[in-house]
Amino acid sequence: MEELLERCAGRWLSLRTLVTISHAEEGWDQSESSQLEFSWQPGQGGPELGVLRLHGTRQPDFQLHMMDAVQDREGRFAGSDGRRGLWRFNDVDHVLQLTWCSGDQHFYERIWFSKANLRLRSRTISCRNDPSAVQACAFYSEIRRLQS
Repeated sequence: MEELLERCAGRWLSLRTLVTISHAEEGWDQSESSQLEFSWQPGQGGPELGVLRLHGTRQPDFQLHMMDAVQDREGRFAGSDGRRGLWRFNDVDHVLQLTWCSGDQHFYERIWFSKANLRLRSRTISCRNDPSAVQACAFYSEIRRLQS
C-alpha cells in the first residue's frame, strides 16, 4: 500500500474522459488534460499512514490523509476538502480503492499502475441510496513527466 502511494509522487500529465448518463445527443462526454504534481509524506507512527498531497496548478492544493491501516489493507481517509471515506488495498492486483459519499452521491475510485510511469484511475459516481444507479464515470490515464 505505502509503495503505491510513494509511486504516486511526482509530476504527471493527466488525460481524463468523463461520461455522464444522459439522453442528450451531445454533451454527455468530455475530455481534458491537466498537469498534476503529487508528493507523499509518510506518517510518523500513530494512526496516520501518511499524507498524499496534490499541488495545484489550476486548482487549490489538496491533501489526502490516510489513516487507521488494518494490516496495510484497509482504513479511513480524510481530504482537506472535507471528504471522508474508506480505502482498501488489494494486494493481489495492487489496486487502491477509495469510497466516499457527498450529498446524495456515492463515489468509488480505483487507482493502479500499469507500468512504473503509467498510473490509471477510474471513478464511478452513483446515487447514494442506490449504488447501481450510475450517474457518471471517469477514466484517467496519467503519464509521469520525466525531468531532463
